Amino acid sequence: MYAWKGEVPEGEYLVPIGKADVKRSGSDVTVVTYSKPLKVVQEAAEILAQEKIEIEIIDLRSLRPLDEETVYQSVRKTNRAVVVDESWPVVSVGSYVAWLISKNCFDVLDAQVELVSSEDVPMPYNHRLELAAQPSTDKVIAAVKSVLYQEV
Repeated sequence: MYAWKGEVPEGEYLVPIGKADVKRSGSDVTVVTYSKPLKVVQEAAEILAQEKIEIEIIDLRSLRPLDEETVYQSVRKTNRAVVVDESWPVVSVGSYVAWLISKNCFDVLDAQVELVSSEDVPMPYNHRLELAAQPSTDKVIAAVKSVLYQEV
């Protein structure tokens, strides 16, 4: 992320702890993420929008406390969820959030919750292999289409 460029607010800027941010409003699928994968999710949202698939992006921003209610409100609206986390899939924040959604929104879900995470392998040192092991735009798009039953 060191080389990334973006807008920086002038003056003092505070991010509220424990309050997730809806980065993009959508009606088809809720995608929950935080930190570095947010950029990948936003790129996927632009591509999916060209296919008339509107995803709602929830940026958790803080993990403890976790703003569960913002996530649940979004999932109740879209009835589908994808969680994107850069960690390994086992014992990760992403797997925990996916479990929370499955547990607390079970009755409104039209598809199982999908988790896009790093592959469950030791992180490679080769840059190309490292990128292949991490969440990508293509993996997010595939997960979104999977919960929409557009691709298997």
